[in-house]
Amino acid sequence: MLFQRLKPSAALNIVSYADVEHFRESERYLRAASLPLAAGGLSICRAELCLPSCTLSLVRTFPRIINGYELAGRVVVVIPMDDISSARINGEPIGNAILAMKGNAQCTIYEPEGRLVAILSTEQTGLAGPSLDFDRGYRLITLPPHERSWLQIQIGATLELAARDAEASQLPAIRLGLQETLLSTVERALVLGEPAGADRPSALDRYKTIIDRIDDLILRNPSDDLSCGQFASEIGTSIRTLQTATQLLCGSGTYRYGRLRRLWMVRQQLRSGAAGLTVKASALAHGFHHMGEFSGLYFATFGELPSRTLAAAR
Repeated sequence: MLFQRLKPSAALNIVSYADVEHFRESERYLRAASLPLAAGGLSICRAELCLPSCTLSLVRTFPRIINGYELAGRVVVVIPMDDISSARINGEPIGNAILAMKGNAQCTIYEPEGRLVAILSTEQTGLAGPSLDFDRGYRLITLPPHERSWLQIQIGATLELAARDAEASQLPAIRLGLQETLLSTVERALVLGEPAGADRPSALDRYKTIIDRIDDLILRNPSDDLSCGQFASEIGTSIRTLQTATQLLCGSGTYRYGRLRRLWMVRQQLRSGAAGLTVKASALAHGFHHMGEFSGLYFATFGELPSRTLAAAR
């Protein structure tokens, strides 16, 4: 694995995250937030190479749903570094495609499996090509297998050079050369690739709007344990359409998705260790009215009882 060939250096920063919560802190600068699909047994790592006007990261992720991305003045290109192809963006299969995002992307990405991805973040003027000819949002770009393999090899070589020759990689002329080589390599792929995201069905956009409304209802009224019928009534759609949207974009039914969101909201509150906070008060504030059932759900999701989470935080 590529991570095993990398080591921290003055040029390459490598971080292993102790838990999901610490990783989520690293996403804030992109205005994104991961909703993990599981809590235990995760191995999350990030290697980061900072160059004059761009950043290249290698990230080992975990099963999750990601919401957000506000990329003012920047372009983010996500390159798959493995063969996992189960992820979807706004209900659209990603497969082994490159994902380009810019502006206020407002995406919901469903990753049922952990992935290994390279992420290039650069100024909006740093890359060009017809594949980036969209105002905001995202676009999928498919590459022939041999071109994708070549791109993966070049990215790996750049990171290995930063790990191996740290002193040289810190020299201004070398850093600028690395950046220009990296940007031209990615730009070549964007030119050779075939844009796929421009013709996505309009129904997917509608489903994305439904998911955003569900999230908004949960955030505004976390103590309401809404049923599928209540969600549908509030949003103004049918239960069938509601279920189709959550299943396609988030990989689960509406009620299960909402419950998972509220469980993570409870966990975040308990991990604050606030004075006077109790497990019961936090559970009730997030729509869990039966303490025995709540404790069982919490343990099944996070591998520990809620009282343990609160005690550890304190």
